Amino acid sequence: MSREGTAEWPVRIPSARLTIREGRDDDRAATVRLLTDPITREYLGGAVDYASRQALELSPLGLTWGRWVICLAATDAMIGSISLDYDRGEVQLSYALLPEFVGCGYAAEACLAVLGWAQANLEDDTVIAVTQTRNKRSVALLKRLGFTVRRGLEEFGAQQLLMERHLADPLPDVADIDVTGPVPAGPAAR
Repeated sequence: MSREGTAEWPVRIPSARLTIREGRDDDRAATVRLLTDPITREYLGGAVDYASRQALELSPLGLTWGRWVICLAATDAMIGSISLDYDRGEVQLSYALLPEFVGCGYAAEACLAVLGWAQANLEDDTVIAVTQTRNKRSVALLKRLGFTVRRGLEEFGAQQLLMERHLADPLPDVADIDVTGPVPAGPAAR
């Protein structure tokens, strides 16, 4: 199947601790925070500007193929976002977590779930990901997920790595990706 169609819409991808699903209006506050938090946006080109934030706060979130929220399975509370899009002409994986959920294995778990879904539902041969070279955690995670460096580039005034992974290649075992981190305390975890 290609990007023109999906197996089912809306997409809902479960994993051990997470659910990947479409965004809803009750995710708005977490979405705005994700796009404006300076820690979250450090390696993602910076926080969105004031006009974009206002538009996001006022407009419906809407459903767009390949752009989902990462939620805790137990509470359905949004903790981040993940996407598969075709902005560069090939399927690209992107993800971001709110700062209090970083370091708990959620990014790895979400990426494995989405890559598994992509293997089952897309006809693409490869998936790419772009990350800043100084974002050591993201580079290491992508390598553990089976991505290799295709080339370096400069975007947003920073050195980036464009990495790729063949979708036909088996996904790593969960045990090799350490997705068993603790569940953080906080409002979204309750």
